[in-house]
Amino acid sequence: MSLILIGTAPLLIFWMGGLGYFITKLSQKSQEQLSKAAEVSSESLGGIRTIYSFVSESALTAKHWNLLSRASETNNKKAHLSGLIVGGLFFFMFAVYAITFWYGGRLVLEKEMQFGDLLTVFFNIVYGIMGFGLIAQILPDILKAKGAAAGIFTLLDRVPEINTNEGVGLTLPQIEGKLTFQNVSFAYPTRPETKVLRKLNLVINKGQTVALVGPSGSGKSTIIQLLERFYDPLKGAVMLDDIDIKDFDLKWFRRNVGLVSQEPILFSGTITENILFGNPEATFEEVEKAAKMANAYDFIMQQHDGFNTLVGDRGAQLSGGQKQRIAIARAVLKNPKILLLDEATSALDTESERLVQSALDNLMEGRTTIIVAHRLSTIRNANVICVMMNGKIVEKGTHDELLELNGVYTSLAAKQLSDIEAKIIKKERKMQASISKMKESVAQLKYSSVSMKDSQPEKY
Repeated sequence: MSLILIGTAPLLIFWMGGLGYFITKLSQKSQEQLSKAAEVSSESLGGIRTIYSFVSESALTAKHWNLLSRASETNNKKAHLSGLIVGGLFFFMFAVYAITFWYGGRLVLEKEMQFGDLLTVFFNIVYGIMGFGLIAQILPDILKAKGAAAGIFTLLDRVPEINTNEGVGLTLPQIEGKLTFQNVSFAYPTRPETKVLRKLNLVINKGQTVALVGPSGSGKSTIIQLLERFYDPLKGAVMLDDIDIKDFDLKWFRRNVGLVSQEPILFSGTITENILFGNPEATFEEVEKAAKMANAYDFIMQQHDGFNTLVGDRGAQLSGGQKQRIAIARAVLKNPKILLLDEATSALDTESERLVQSALDNLMEGRTTIIVAHRLSTIRNANVICVMMNGKIVEKGTHDELLELNGVYTSLAAKQLSDIEAKIIKKERKMQASISKMKESVAQLKYSSVSMKDSQPEKY
C-alpha cells in the first residue's frame, strides 16, 4: 500500500518542477522589466529640466507606466502558476487520502491488512505530504529568489577584461610623457562591425601639444577613451614611454592622466569638495592656488559662501564656464603628466571661452597634451595638428603647413571662416535694421512735434 501511495509522488514532482521552471523564468523577466522602468524614472529625474522644457512629462509617465504594466502582467502570470503549485499539492494530498481510505478499506475488509497497519501507513504518508505542503508554501518565494539571484550571480561571475585592482602592474618612479599609438584598431563592443580606428599610428613626444581635428565620428574622442583605458584596443598597442599601458597599475596610471571634457561633471557638494576630487589629500591653500591657475578664484570669491558654496546637483547652480573652470582647477590640483582636453571650450560663449582658454594655457605648460577640438582657433599654436578621417590620420603638421597642403584641413578652415563671415554679415544686417528703426522713430517724433505746435501755438 505504501508503494501504491508513494508511486503517485512522481506526478507531484513533475507538476511542481515544471511549474517551478516557468516561475523562475517569469521572475527573471519581471526583474528585467522593473529594471527598465527604474532606468526611465532615474533618467527622468536626472534630466527633469529638459523634460519640463519640452513638456514631455505625459510621454515619459506613459512610458514608465507601460513598463510597470508589463511587469505587472508578468507577476500576475507568476502568481497564477504559484497558485497552481499550491493547489496541485493539496489536490495530491487529498487524492492520497481518498486512495488510502478506498484501497486500504478494501484490504481491511478482505482481511489482508490490519486496521492499525492502515493507520500507520496513512499517517506516515500524510505527515510526509504535510512536509511537502510546508515546502510548497515557501517554494514560490524560493523560485522568485532564484530568478532574482540569477542576474546577481551573472554579474559576480563576470571577469572584466581590464583589471581595476590597485597594486597589479608596473609603476614608474618618473614619467617622461611620450605617447605612442602603434597600429591601433578599435570598435566599440556594442557595434563590433563598425571600425572606429583603423591601424592608427601616432607618436607624441614629451611635452608636445597635439591637436586632433576632423568631422564627427572620425575617432578623435575614441583616442581619449583609449588613453584613459576605458577600453582596450582590439589590435595594436597604446604605449607610455615605450611601455604598453596594459602593463601599468591602472589606478596609478590614471592618477597621472588629467581629463577635461566638454561637459564637466560636478558632484553635489561644495566647490572645495569638487576641486578636491583631483587630489583628496591637498590642503586648502593648494585648492586656492589651483583655482587661481584656472581663472576660477575671482568668481568663487564673489559667491555668498566662497569656496563653501554648494554647486547643486551636477553643478546646476553654476554657469557652463564656471563649471568648466572648476573642472580645470580639479585637473590642476591633480598635477598630471599627461593632459587630455576633449572639446573643453566648444560649448562656451566668447568671454567664458577666453577665460577657460587662458586657464588651459596655464595648465598645458610642461605637460604632454592632446586636444580634441572643432574650433580651429583654439589649436593654432599646437605643436602638431592631426586631421582624422574614417579612423585614420590623413594629414599632419602645424597650422601653416596644413594650410599650404590645401587639403582637408584647409577645407575645414575655409568653412569655419565662412561661418564667421556669415555671422558678421548677419550682425551688420541687424545693426542696419536697428538704425533704420531708430531713423523712423526720430522722424515720427519730429512730425509729432510739428503737429503739436500747429494745434497749440500759445504753449510754445
